[in-house]
Amino acid sequence: MKKISLFLLVLVGVFFISTQYFQKNKYDFHLNSEKGILSLKDFAGKKLIVYFGYTYCPDVCPTELALIGNVLNKMKNKDKAHVLFISLDPQRDNNITQTSQWVKYFYPDSTALVAKDEKELEKITKNYGVVYEKINLKDSAMGYSIAHSGEFYLIDEKGNYVKTISDISYENFYNDIQKFLNE
Repeated sequence: MKKISLFLLVLVGVFFISTQYFQKNKYDFHLNSEKGILSLKDFAGKKLIVYFGYTYCPDVCPTELALIGNVLNKMKNKDKAHVLFISLDPQRDNNITQTSQWVKYFYPDSTALVAKDEKELEKITKNYGVVYEKINLKDSAMGYSIAHSGEFYLIDEKGNYVKTISDISYENFYNDIQKFLNE
């Protein structure tokens, strides 16, 4: 009986260790970019600032991307940072070249990423905790808008999640980014 108990204990231990060791990073992705399909591994060595939005956004996305560009341009060690823009509108942001140019307007060291479909996007947004909803706009040339949360997600050089920035007042955001880049 002791041998069976010991065997089960060892088996449970091995299972636990293997699931921890081989557990996939929930913040990873495989998304379209100008350079093909990219994942977190493609950005190894860079401190990532991840933002979810869409190019047709009339106000929030451009404002927040301008904020990150402004803050990073004031940092002495901005070369450590890279901005990832993950589109919440794969239907309209599917011209990856245009989407990429739009994002680089706000900060040159940026990459635009677009999911192949809604199912893939839902998985990634769930893992990051992003909330979004497509809102139909009657009598509008846009046709629809996307209401979404506006956090920034910080990922270290090894692809590990560090922090979510929800308070994007200028001073708080600046301090959080400065601390992140100096770690």
